Amino acid sequence: MQDNWRKIFEDNKEEFREEFQLPSGHEKRFLGKLDREFPAVEKPKFNYWKVAAVLIPLMMLSIYYWVEMRPEKMENPTFTLAEFSPELGEAENHLSYLVEMNVEKVKAMETGENRDLVENSLLQIQNLQSDYNYLLKDLKESGGNPQVMKSVLMNLQLQVEVLEKVLMRIQTIQEFKNNPNETIL
Repeated sequence: MQDNWRKIFEDNKEEFREEFQLPSGHEKRFLGKLDREFPAVEKPKFNYWKVAAVLIPLMMLSIYYWVEMRPEKMENPTFTLAEFSPELGEAENHLSYLVEMNVEKVKAMETGENRDLVENSLLQIQNLQSDYNYLLKDLKESGGNPQVMKSVLMNLQLQVEVLEKVLMRIQTIQEFKNNPNETIL
């Protein structure tokens, strides 16, 4: 509806001007009154919102890149001996499986009396595991040095031995406590 009226006024603009004649200087006086009532506010020459609208996404992208795409994170965390020798890879998988199973057994056998023994053994395993990860990194950098491969397998064997000794010790302690025929001197 408004568009129809607008079109009618635009088409008949000259007729309306002739019929409703404004006094001379009316527009100039009207603009002067507007300027006095509503003085023009000077806009700042530097618009901070535009700068913020550009800088904030740039900062977010750079932080995202730093967190997600940094070189330390891009390294292959699943590097194994299998990349150099399938047989060594199988041995590594077997020993890793034994370590995981023995860790679960040790955790399951934890009681209030042997808590210190279990915690100390798991701390040793964590230290050996961090050495294992370092050896894998060294193996990757050395390009398959046989001495480093041997060290990786020896580390896993050592982890298995430590866990087996802890399990035997826990079992010995439990048997000793469960045997009513033994007396402590």
